[in-house]
Amino acid sequence: MPDERIEILIGKLIDGTLDATEKRELAEWVRLNPDDERFAHALERAWERFEPEQPMPEVVSDRILANIFPAEQVVWREEAQAEPSGGIAWLWPKMVAAALVIGFGVYWWASYRNGHEVARQERAAKVQLADIPPGSSKAVLTLGDGSSITLDSAGNGVLASQGGTSVSQSGKGQLVYKSGREAASAPVFNTVTTPKGGQFHIVLPDGTGVWLNAASSLRFPTAFTGKQRQVEITGEVYFEVAHNRQMPFIVKNGATEITVLGTHFNVMAYDDEKIMRTTLIEGSVKVTRGGREALLTPGQQARISPATGSLRVVDDVNTEKELSWKNGYFQFEDESLESIMRQVSRWYDVEVRYEGNSRGESFTGRLPRNSNVSSVMKILSLSGVKFSIEGKTIIVTP
Repeated sequence: MPDERIEILIGKLIDGTLDATEKRELAEWVRLNPDDERFAHALERAWERFEPEQPMPEVVSDRILANIFPAEQVVWREEAQAEPSGGIAWLWPKMVAAALVIGFGVYWWASYRNGHEVARQERAAKVQLADIPPGSSKAVLTLGDGSSITLDSAGNGVLASQGGTSVSQSGKGQLVYKSGREAASAPVFNTVTTPKGGQFHIVLPDGTGVWLNAASSLRFPTAFTGKQRQVEITGEVYFEVAHNRQMPFIVKNGATEITVLGTHFNVMAYDDEKIMRTTLIEGSVKVTRGGREALLTPGQQARISPATGSLRVVDDVNTEKELSWKNGYFQFEDESLESIMRQVSRWYDVEVRYEGNSRGESFTGRLPRNSNVSSVMKILSLSGVKFSIEGKTIIVTP
């Protein structure tokens, strides 16, 4: 179909003048060309030319803001489309995706002018109004003597002094270790643990920066001595390791070791995930599991199956996706609903309960991590999956 014809149909969709034949024509074109960007581009051009006969009522703009995020925060596309059931109702996820790319609710505006369609879509995407705020900077520091200190984003000042090392917290949700001139003869170990709904940033005594995702932990000495710098982790942790050729940096998770000199990398090693992933951003690392090992270069990812001990390397990984949690958003690529909900569960500190069988959908998109859980559920519900919130439990009906 020529671009001009697509634009004509989109323009008619916006002003509500599509007839039945044109609806079928547009629906058939999108069904046969699900990944053709001309649909989104045509929507954009049509919207730029669109001038409503009357000024847009405030209630409409409020509706738009309440139901979709700004374009710089959200781009959403449902990968597993169901077969069309007639009319253009099945096009809803595609239209929402295109409207979000534009940065404005084109289809929301068209639907507002068609009251029964708005009501139908709102019922389909309804999420209970119970809400849960996003996670924040919080953790628990366990000192060498076993005592614990609660950390949050508001703390500031010196917390403790151990083995010649001072421990301070800044108001930015960051823990900083500074070694004195005299280190203790025996190593003193600390552990930082983030709960579900928490994350934290630590600067180790050697200057290495460490970021902990929710439900993660880092165990480390308050001063690095000897021939190597060794730490232990659980969950998901990002490292920016200070370079020291004479003292390699080693990260341990169970039977897996990651050895580096100075580099940036992310490790995802949650117990409830089937695959442990080590993604290299900069420098080089050696990943070892049992008798297997792999040397990674930037953009590569080592994938280990804890169940079998198998290790394989994947090239050209989307590193932006792997670091999305650290940069403040969720990012998915052909990801299952169950995988997405595990991430939601950890960040919002909720339980997830499934009622019914999964339909096997896969999703691609980006969502901000600083929104309440109901906002995230509204976007996900556009795929047809139903969600409700009861206390600290999200109920999913695929």
